Amino acid sequence: MRSSFGRSPVCVGWGLVVVAGMIVTSSCAKRNEPAPAPTETSAPATDNSEAAPAATSKEDMSKLLVSATTGGGEARYTAIDDIGERAAESNLIVPDLIENLDDSDPQVVWRSERALGDYGEEAVSAAPELRELLSNKDPVLQHHAAVALGRVGDKSEETVDALVTAVGSSDARVSRAAVAALKNLKPGPVKVAQALKKAMTAQDNSVAAQALEAIVELGPKAVPLINEALKDPTTAYLAASAAEEIGPDAAEAVPALVDLLSQTKHSHMQIRVLLALGRIGPGAKSAAPQIAAVMASSQDATVPVAAAFALGSIGSTDADDALRAAVAKDSPFLSMVASWSLAKLHPDDAELKKQAIEKLNAGLNGDDEAIKGAAEKGLKMLETPATTPAQ
Repeated sequence: MRSSFGRSPVCVGWGLVVVAGMIVTSSCAKRNEPAPAPTETSAPATDNSEAAPAATSKEDMSKLLVSATTGGGEARYTAIDDIGERAAESNLIVPDLIENLDDSDPQVVWRSERALGDYGEEAVSAAPELRELLSNKDPVLQHHAAVALGRVGDKSEETVDALVTAVGSSDARVSRAAVAALKNLKPGPVKVAQALKKAMTAQDNSVAAQALEAIVELGPKAVPLINEALKDPTTAYLAASAAEEIGPDAAEAVPALVDLLSQTKHSHMQIRVLLALGRIGPGAKSAAPQIAAVMASSQDATVPVAAAFALGSIGSTDADDALRAAVAKDSPFLSMVASWSLAKLHPDDAELKKQAIEKLNAGLNGDDEAIKGAAEKGLKMLETPATTPAQ
């Protein structure tokens, strides 16, 4: 697959580089647009369970049930929605909602799926039928089946496997719902890893972002998955992003991050790995030689800035020579960040701190907005007030 790293717009801030407008990028050349808004016959993106009406009598529920199962048109749709919102008399309602799942009207089916999800664990008996709908050719029915499966609480191997398969759907709505359902069910690290690996390669930013969120939620438990994903070009960028988000608890991913840093020639990947190592902090001190090498050899203007920031963040003094060389470079941004790193690494060195403050204030009073913002943050991190020219 052709890489898209070089095609992503980049903006820079204080020692940080972000891919503009995106949480993650993939190794695919083309990203899909967000899924279109549902039509009248499609499912809304949100559920209907926020505010349930007051309790309803058994007689009223029976009347609603008749409308929901034998009515027609909008009256039937409204009755199904009301039944879901009220979530009462499950022993009376759930069996008939399950029967509705076999209806020829797609709206009856997806509204019944949604209503069953509103009943939560009281509707766990619907799991087999919902699993079947998860493989339906209609993505709207698949979407609501995944949502409902995540809410009814069936943790059987059949349900988990079906959701893992659904994560790989070509429809982003289905993928997102399957990832969310698995997060709710918490089936264990092996199944979670299988699902997240699929989500990490998704051709939709929102699905990949959801995978990133799920990985970060695992914290240190996600490191084995991150280490594996760092070896795969299709998932390495997102894995490095996850390591950055997890921070110090991802220290066991440092060797794999260093390997990737040494192997990749993509500037965006190098930047992401450098940010991850910097965010891990002192636990990444062993990476100092590789970081210094990248800072000295990169032909990209931004990679050395990220490298200088990483060296200051991991707390290693083994790269002082490389940082001093960077200070002398004819690059105001790099020189400023390298000066900040040296001052941070040697807090008792008054000369280094003075040099850093001078360069940071020069950046603050310059014309480059990115450098100005970076300088302001750098001064705060050194606990030094910013100074501006006299008016």
